[in-house]
Amino acid sequence: MKYIIQTLGCAMNYSDTERIETMLEKMGYTKTDKEEEADLYIFNTCSIRQKGEDRVYGKLQTLGRYKKRNPRLLVGLTGCMVRKTSTKNSPKEEKDKLFNVAKNVDFIFNIKDLAKLEEVLQEASPNLEIKPVEVGDKEIKDYLKIPAKYTLNYKAYVPIQIGCDKFCTYCIVPYSRGREQSRPMADIIKECEALVEKGYKEITLGGQTVNSYGKSAIDKKSGLFNGIKDPFITLLKELNKLHKKGLNRLKFTSPHPYDYSDELIQAHKDLEVLTKSFHIPIQSGDNETLKKMNRRYTVEDYKKIIEKIRKIIPDASIATDIIVGFCGETKEQFENTYKTYKDIKWDMAYIARYSERPGTVATRFFKDDVPREEKARRWHKLNKLLEECSYNYNKSLQGKQLEVLVDYYNEKTGELEGKSRENKTVQFKPKNTSVSPYTYIGKIINVKATTPLQWVIKAEEV
Repeated sequence: MKYIIQTLGCAMNYSDTERIETMLEKMGYTKTDKEEEADLYIFNTCSIRQKGEDRVYGKLQTLGRYKKRNPRLLVGLTGCMVRKTSTKNSPKEEKDKLFNVAKNVDFIFNIKDLAKLEEVLQEASPNLEIKPVEVGDKEIKDYLKIPAKYTLNYKAYVPIQIGCDKFCTYCIVPYSRGREQSRPMADIIKECEALVEKGYKEITLGGQTVNSYGKSAIDKKSGLFNGIKDPFITLLKELNKLHKKGLNRLKFTSPHPYDYSDELIQAHKDLEVLTKSFHIPIQSGDNETLKKMNRRYTVEDYKKIIEKIRKIIPDASIATDIIVGFCGETKEQFENTYKTYKDIKWDMAYIARYSERPGTVATRFFKDDVPREEKARRWHKLNKLLEECSYNYNKSLQGKQLEVLVDYYNEKTGELEGKSRENKTVQFKPKNTSVSPYTYIGKIINVKATTPLQWVIKAEEV
């Protein structure tokens, strides 16, 4: 039996997929990339934007044709679109509401119920023959204890928390993933130690508001972090010890400005494994809009964080997230965001046009009243400024030596490609032509930046 998982959304979803793959392969499934061969098709969904949901509904229509040719084909959904674990055979009152709108779906499971996937599949198809899975306690609450089938063998994403307590008015995550809960520190350290022992060079710690690790109401009630002043800083310091064992770089995503402490900024300078790249979402450069978004900080608060970072690490790379066209955003309020961008000069930004998400506070209480054409105009104006700032930062690295973790070899151009410690895409030709260029993948290579481009830096191997 063969399976396909189509993953949409953030790094957390891709990490969840790695754990789903572990479960499926324990059941006897093998992975395929050919849809016509699949006996099982799972969508790991994202509902941050309408575009992600539309892709799922469109693909479900196509899978209807495959189901006619292969009656054994089971189709399932998980991820942020899902609320309730259920199947097509569940009683009507127990079914997820997605069954009312998603055609050709046989089962739906909340990712927290991953340990019960075997039972879910059996309910959806009672005659299905799969191997019994042993994952310890089937009532396991922390699905993250299920080992991940890591996609790469040199860098990995390690989730350290699930859920969120911030309740930004535009965001569905607190409703889809629940309240914020942190993993035990010992579990995270153990997973990271095992990765480094296998030769992994880069680890990214993940969570919805990663720098509030260990501080949620659930965390405090658990008692796991009693006596620890700042659990996230403590975790970073513990993982920094892995530098001597081969860990080259440690990243984290995504932090919240409200919890960005001076100690965290200092850690970037003091800890060898932390890189000089920062990703701190602002979402808007207008205080009234931030208040409406329930972001719990002001533009002035955010700028103070950036000033402290650049004082300690002058050449830091700083990225952000911005939403344009949020409910009621006036042209003047957008211009405040534009001015904030010109002041801060982020060298990378992920700019999104606001779209309504059913179930959020914004959808229930605010009107999505910025016309689509105006959202597009604001997006393009901001993106043009991003292009300028990205090029200028890349130009500031010209002539400098960069440390690149190689991810890819382009046979057409003969160039290797990877990320520097500044999280910049760097392309260069291998110096040693006596070995296969593919042997570079997963290795740390020192290069000299020669030609800055808008999104890429051309370099020469040192």
